Amino acid sequence: MSVQPVSRPPALRALWVLATVQFSALVALVAGILSGASGTSLPGAVLHAGGAFAATLPLCLAVLSVLGTL
Repeated sequence: MSVQPVSRPPALRALWVLATVQFSALVALVAGILSGASGTSLPGAVLHAGGAFAATLPLCLAVLSVLGTL
């Protein structure tokens, strides 16, 4: 018995990636707001937000890949 991978429509995969990007942007927004509220300068808050986005996006994409959604 051979197991064939499930074929997903490209539009569904694109929606999952879009949802992942939106979630990562939300995490970055919260990180930037919290960083700014703690007294960090604007460039520092933007750097924290960028770091949160850059850490969250690959993690979410890896989870979706392991689950077989992508």
